[in-house]
Amino acid sequence: MSTPLKVLTGIAVLFVVGVIALMTLFTRIQPWHYGVKQNLIAKELAEVDSTTGFVLRIPGVHTWHMIDRRTHFVTFADVDRDSSLGRTRPSLVFRTKDNNTVTYDLTVTYKVKDGEAHMLVREGNANRYKELVVGIIESTMRSELAQLSSEEVFSTDQRIKVGNDALPALGEALEEYHVVPDAVLIRAIRFEPNYEAKLQAKQLTYQELELARAQRVVEDERGKTETKAAEIEAAVKELTGDRDKLLQQVSSDNLVASAEVEAEANIYDRETRARADATYETAVANGTLALEQAEALRNELRNRALDTTGGRIYLAQQAAENLDFESVTLNSNDPRVPSVIDIGAMVKLLVGEGD
Repeated sequence: MSTPLKVLTGIAVLFVVGVIALMTLFTRIQPWHYGVKQNLIAKELAEVDSTTGFVLRIPGVHTWHMIDRRTHFVTFADVDRDSSLGRTRPSLVFRTKDNNTVTYDLTVTYKVKDGEAHMLVREGNANRYKELVVGIIESTMRSELAQLSSEEVFSTDQRIKVGNDALPALGEALEEYHVVPDAVLIRAIRFEPNYEAKLQAKQLTYQELELARAQRVVEDERGKTETKAAEIEAAVKELTGDRDKLLQQVSSDNLVASAEVEAEANIYDRETRARADATYETAVANGTLALEQAEALRNELRNRALDTTGGRIYLAQQAAENLDFESVTLNSNDPRVPSVIDIGAMVKLLVGEGD
């Protein structure tokens, strides 16, 4: 066999041996258990309750007692539902204070006290405390429930009160077996058929009485509601009137203010337009006057310019240019007669040789 194979084989063997050792030397306490350790050789029992986890257990030396720490129940009813957490017993039947037979279906819950599981083991009741608890619960509940009269039995409040009041008595009675009761639930009650009919009729009467009282309360509250509604309606009308009055006053004030603003605007418009019209007319008159003055000045300056020799020449030239002869007969033999195409000579002929 090769060396690597030997190593792997050795590791596998060690692993298997380790697993077997763990399974043999340790045990697990589940979350729903208390663990109580006992030394078989020294005949000693641990004075402490161990909780969830793995604990040492050497075969032949140690043993562990597992006590269920979950809530258990005892049910008294005509059913058969025994389990690891509960016991079922027949319904409780006894006579009330006024000598009527009554049948109870009820459930009582309990659990082992924290830190006292080892006491159950030490006293030898670890395997039989549940049966002992059932007997104590039955006798205690019979004693407590027998205090009720027939009328108190069908009163829900009274039944709940008796159930709650029974807890201290149950706790005291069960303390011997290191358990504590959690709750008492009365699930059903039954009388003999004839008396049951009478009780139902009486309960119906009580219910009708309660209904009448409730209706009276409703009517009283309705009256209060209607009165309050009327007061609210009146207050709303008053507030609405005040609001409308205020709105009308504000509207009137706004109309007056608007009329005043409009009148002032009209006055301002007329005044502004009048001033603008006057300014416009003045400006137009000034402009017309300026134009007329400019025209007069232009004419005066033109006349002055034309009254000079140059002006007269210019006018003669213009006149000559504008002459339109249909026919011209000149004596070409006379040297004093200018040619018609000699504008300057024609001007001299027309206007003379002046300055």
